[in-house]
Amino acid sequence: MADLSDVLKRLGLTTYHQSLVENGFHNWNTVLDITEDDLTALKFKLGHRRVLQREIATHRGIPLSMSLEPSASTPSELSSSALESLSKQTTSPPSKEKRRYRRHPRPDVHAPKKPKTACTYADVNFADKLRSQPDIRALSFVDIAREVGQRWQTLPADQKRAWESQAARAMQEFEAQMDEYKKSDNWRKYQVYLGEFKTQHTTAKSGRPKSARSGALACSTYSRPSSSDSPLSCLSSTSTGTEAEACHNALTLALSEIVSLRGEILAQGIQTYDQMRLPSEGLVRRAMHAFVEGTGSLLFMWTAGQVDEILERVYRPQKPVDAMTLAECFTVSAMGGHYDVQCFPDRIRRILYASGTLHFHEKTARSDYLRTMRLLLSMSFYALLEKHMSARYLIAAGLQIGRWKCPRSIPDSTDTTAQSWRRIFRSLIFMDCWLSYTLGYRSEVTTDDVSFACTPQGDCEAINEAIHIQTSKIGLLAAEIANILASPELSTRENVNMLAEKLEAWRNGVPAILQIPTLIPTPPPELSVYQKRAILMLHIMYLGALILLYRQTLVATAEKQLTEGETYDLDLSSTEDAKRYRDECGVAAQSISRLLSLIKFDGTLTKRCWLIIYWSFTACIVLLFSAMTKLIEGPLIPGLPDGINIDLGHAKDCMNMLEECRDYEPIASRYLNILTPLYDNLREVHHRMVGKLKTSIFSLLQIDPTHGTPPVPFSKTELAPIAEKLSMLLTDPFGRKQNFDDSTMRRLLNADGSCSVFWWK
Repeated sequence: MADLSDVLKRLGLTTYHQSLVENGFHNWNTVLDITEDDLTALKFKLGHRRVLQREIATHRGIPLSMSLEPSASTPSELSSSALESLSKQTTSPPSKEKRRYRRHPRPDVHAPKKPKTACTYADVNFADKLRSQPDIRALSFVDIAREVGQRWQTLPADQKRAWESQAARAMQEFEAQMDEYKKSDNWRKYQVYLGEFKTQHTTAKSGRPKSARSGALACSTYSRPSSSDSPLSCLSSTSTGTEAEACHNALTLALSEIVSLRGEILAQGIQTYDQMRLPSEGLVRRAMHAFVEGTGSLLFMWTAGQVDEILERVYRPQKPVDAMTLAECFTVSAMGGHYDVQCFPDRIRRILYASGTLHFHEKTARSDYLRTMRLLLSMSFYALLEKHMSARYLIAAGLQIGRWKCPRSIPDSTDTTAQSWRRIFRSLIFMDCWLSYTLGYRSEVTTDDVSFACTPQGDCEAINEAIHIQTSKIGLLAAEIANILASPELSTRENVNMLAEKLEAWRNGVPAILQIPTLIPTPPPELSVYQKRAILMLHIMYLGALILLYRQTLVATAEKQLTEGETYDLDLSSTEDAKRYRDECGVAAQSISRLLSLIKFDGTLTKRCWLIIYWSFTACIVLLFSAMTKLIEGPLIPGLPDGINIDLGHAKDCMNMLEECRDYEPIASRYLNILTPLYDNLREVHHRMVGKLKTSIFSLLQIDPTHGTPPVPFSKTELAPIAEKLSMLLTDPFGRKQNFDDSTMRRLLNADGSCSVFWWK
């Protein structure tokens, strides 16, 4: 069955799609029964209705030579009302009942006009703009639709964002108008009318008079007051040149993403919190402090003192609580529910987040840009914990606010407000880089951003400040590695060496207090347990950057070993270079496994921490790949260390970390479902090799005790399926070549049309 939207797009009639659906024409089969009266009531233009009628006639087998207009002199020329009878004469489909209209209530003429969604805005308004051009206006309807589609596909991302931001801005304006309208008598009267309408028509589903067929369409002729049209819909797509406008566009998109995520939560019919209905103060306090303790050493968002001030203003108010304070309270406690999983069940955690977003809108956001930037950072962190792609847009909006409003010169290093601007901006840089190299899109951080945010200022909380700066710096290096090596033409030996030198320079520049030897065996007394964990995570990210740098070499050398043919190997001059890079990557993965074990046993493991889960998975893949290449390289030799068993042991440790998280984080469970069969297969192959080795030694000693014990041969073809899967996980972590269900991925985020991580929402 043809899809209605596809047919209308091909015919250039997408502007009528919403009207058709609202009046009962949900699919192409129902449109086949449309009449001339229906088209008139639906306000089809004469030329457009003839295009649609010709498509219906063609679908029913009526030749193009046969006219659709009524004529008394030529009976072979048929009107549109005769299409059905002719179809029954020329074809023999099964008889079906004539479709009937479902009656609809008349629209509320006093309500604000709802703007188009971002998708419809792009399809309709962008097309309308093109149709105003003389060269496009001269084309046929079909050619116009084709040309509009091609131009939209090739439109630069920044121009697309401008169109979408205009639509999102109009939606924000509409929501504000609706909030005001719901306080009026007209809204209450319309709700009474809706109740009466449902009572009268819910039981009238059969035996309706034919005059009722036009009832729904007649309602669509009611016009809305023109004064309710949003003035923001008239903004030009070229009005985004100023920094303020760029900030406004980014903020509007971010707010629309917040509304989208909130809608998913509120669709469950839950009751949200507000000033008159607050959750337990004890649990909220526990959750908020759990979040600050769990993240405060790694990046800056809130301090314990700021959390206590928020709680005082909310639970012991001296004056009415402002919307921003309520948004902060609910959002931070929702994030704390991820760090203290015993504090709130998942349902309450989502209600808290939805409640926070209800108090955060465009008017609130413009009241205090520092608090807005911090709240966007917090909400992006929540979205990251929920594995929701809205995190990217929230971070982008926060960065734009920082560039626009953040004071670039801080004369007094003791100015806490100015320092907060810098630290929050630095945390946004870290978040953007982290999402960049884990989700596969380019970072939006500029050189000016880095020079401003990553320069040490003052000595307040020196250890945390040093951790924050080094965290952002290694995140920037990792994003640079991912961006450069994503292009095959840039994946050269020179670039690999250049990036390796940058990583080595970073490692040498880390302050002594943040070095691993400082923590082992006994950490300094001035370091808290959370600061120790943050330092371990800092070095895990450094080791992860090494893996990002060398993982393509692993795959290239393994393919060469399996196929014994020439493969792309980063322009390496010798196999020794490739082996050295591969060994460094394997050692980095083993070190990540050891550091993760330290975090696990110090009592600070967060079972929903995306950083822990991601690097456990990545290190495990590298370790399994290393074990596989060692199996391919050569058989076991008696008397030599079994490197395969060492790799598999560390891989199992990484899987145990994921096992700790699987009951709380679905992604950890999905990772394990991927890793477990690969680990089991490699373990089985290794055990067979060890068994063959023992049998071979015993047999040779029985025949000739003086005979040496030759190595046990191994067939490469047995490892080919495992190597292929591991290679894909290393070289294609963002699902570019993998076929997943469309409902589990977002294809529109990457410029090359690929999806990002396939399990993100």
